[in-house]
Amino acid sequence: MAMGGEGWEKREQLLRATWYYYVDELTQDEVAVKLGVSRVTVTRLLEKSRREGVVTFTVGSDEFDAFHVGRELREAFGLREALVPPSLDADSSQPAAVSARLARGGAQYLQNVLQPGETLALGWGETVRATMECLSSEVSQRINTVTLTGGVNAYLPVLRQAGGRARQYGDAVIPAPIVVSSEELARSLRKEAAVARALKTSSAADHAVIGIGGVGAQATIVQEGYVNDDELAEFRAHGAVGDILAMFYDANGEVLDLPVHSRRIGVDIEDLRSIPNVIGIAGGMSKVDAILGALRGGYLDVLVTTEEVARALLAAQGVQA
Repeated sequence: MAMGGEGWEKREQLLRATWYYYVDELTQDEVAVKLGVSRVTVTRLLEKSRREGVVTFTVGSDEFDAFHVGRELREAFGLREALVPPSLDADSSQPAAVSARLARGGAQYLQNVLQPGETLALGWGETVRATMECLSSEVSQRINTVTLTGGVNAYLPVLRQAGGRARQYGDAVIPAPIVVSSEELARSLRKEAAVARALKTSSAADHAVIGIGGVGAQATIVQEGYVNDDELAEFRAHGAVGDILAMFYDANGEVLDLPVHSRRIGVDIEDLRSIPNVIGIAGGMSKVDAILGALRGGYLDVLVTTEEVARALLAAQGVQA
């Protein structure tokens, strides 16, 4: 969409502020003088520049081992990579802040590993959506994105953030709900050509990025309406500690024999394991058991989590970080 004269002037001001600060390394006060504006205005321009992807930052993945806790986590659980963003006290008790911080970490990792033309399979939920929002448009435009389960409505916010190459929905979206009303209906839907084709496309992805669900009162799967509180309580009674893509597992990562699984439409656990690089992004102390079960089950190649959770996971394995 074309901008008018005033729009171009504002955009140029934004770009000038960005260049002066990040390329010429002027201070914010010096940028303010150069632009003839207040320091507060410069701060706002720089925040907008980061938010809109005018400037992006990438921490090289070969540097992640410098974080001691992440290195210990990788070694303790046999992970390819563990990214543990340094803790901020203000983040620790606020779910939205935790999600946003993990999303930035997840996006950093993805920007290092995604190659042009590769396919990224997406889980659903707030953390995955936020991760895709943090991923630079330059990266998201050069990859293909597919979904790992049914549930188009749950995926729409994620796909909007995924950008250009999720635009051709076709095989990119599994055209069915995540959980349907009966086992018979689920079997019939899985046989539908469009569903079977989409599942095959998802299983053949190069990378997958997923969230890890807890089984507490605020579980995303309950908030989304796929199971109710009574069902979740029953799952807990059978030993469930968490879920990945609506597949519930116990403390050792063993998938439980639950009726809901037969009504589920999505990549199954073995197909998920066959994807070369599965990145789990999850945090919050309420999810420690869920993340630990996922690690013990061997579902993840990469984990992005908070420092507080990382230390709790190591303690559960008898590792002093």
